[in-house]
Amino acid sequence: MNKNAKIALYSAGGVGGFAAAYVLFALMMGAPPHAIPVVGALFPAPAERPDEPARNAPVVASESTSEPKSERRTATAGLMDAFQIQSPYSSTELETLAAELKRKNSDLDTRLAEIERREKEASARAEQLDEHYAELQRLQHALEEREKELAGRETTAAETDRTRFEREQQGWTRLAKLFADGDAAELGTRLAEYAPGDAARILHALKPARAKELLENVGAAKWREYADAYRMLEPAGGN
Repeated sequence: MNKNAKIALYSAGGVGGFAAAYVLFALMMGAPPHAIPVVGALFPAPAERPDEPARNAPVVASESTSEPKSERRTATAGLMDAFQIQSPYSSTELETLAAELKRKNSDLDTRLAEIERREKEASARAEQLDEHYAELQRLQHALEEREKELAGRETTAAETDRTRFEREQQGWTRLAKLFADGDAAELGTRLAEYAPGDAARILHALKPARAKELLENVGAAKWREYADAYRMLEPAGGN
């Protein structure tokens, strides 16, 4: 079956279903079949009786004595009137309901405005926190760079001190070689011309036996002072 035929069948089925529902609703509303708008011509009109009023007169539904009289719609109403149903609410109730809905809408608008205000405040606080976090990150980075710089300078200073100490020790070692050999009495007198601390460095660069010989020749007045300096000085290395 082609597409056009399917569409035609679907359309016919939809129209038929709507017509059936329309007729059923009109019958439930009390309209006689032959008086239904649009489709009433499909139903035969019943024969008129002498004791019945003409069918072209407006049809008025009977009312019970217990209910207040109200205007009823005729069975020959228009197509849209057939679907109109009397409201179960009075005008006062509808006004009250409308006022309540208006009040609730106003409350919702107020709550929505409050939520939007809180969202803006939260957004502003989030921006401030982001700025503070970025500042802390910058400070942390600066501290890390500073620590690296200080560590580098400390390493450089330590290497410089070690180099200076090694150079100094080498100098004392070379000076001590002048006292390693030769007349102990003459060299002891020359050693006495140095300060006790410097003399102790020279002695530490020598063998203990040679240091003892030189100390014995620095003179009795200086011997103890030079011996104490030699004893207290930490040697740079074993000799």
